[in-house]
Amino acid sequence: MLSLKNLLVTFSIVIFITLASGLGLVAPAEATTVSFQWTGKAGYSAKGLFSYDPPTVPTIVSEKGAGKTNVLQSLVVTFYTPSGAPIGTYDNVVNGVAQGHFFEFNFDPTTQQIVGRVDLGGELAGEIYLKGTVDDELSLFSVDKSGFERIIDRGSDSLAAFRQVSS
Repeated sequence: MLSLKNLLVTFSIVIFITLASGLGLVAPAEATTVSFQWTGKAGYSAKGLFSYDPPTVPTIVSEKGAGKTNVLQSLVVTFYTPSGAPIGTYDNVVNGVAQGHFFEFNFDPTTQQIVGRVDLGGELAGEIYLKGTVDDELSLFSVDKSGFERIIDRGSDSLAAFRQVSS
């Protein structure tokens, strides 16, 4: 009799949790959002935001290439002229899908630092992107209409990251 009672209690709990989840009574885990920024020696800059789901995060978040990401839910980056005018905004990751073939991003969630190789922004003629190795050499490139890539700024070899606090 006791085991039947335990079975009924367990079954009731499972049904309640299933119904509560379907009705939105159980809150989904909130993604962690981190902002980042970079400023080159000539004054060009990049600012961006990315988000990931903390329960699924490995020791190092490492993403490369187009398609479904391992951890990132979103990543957007905007580039600015030395006077602060925006010159390009790119949604590199949308709903857990990386948009560019050359996209590359590495993040250490423990230290909250962007690490290793990055390739953020555009990749087609007329677009801009930031590429290199954090703490070694980062360069901002412009791709002209013929597809020729030229460096328009470099330096400040770090991408400063700041975790956003939910309100």
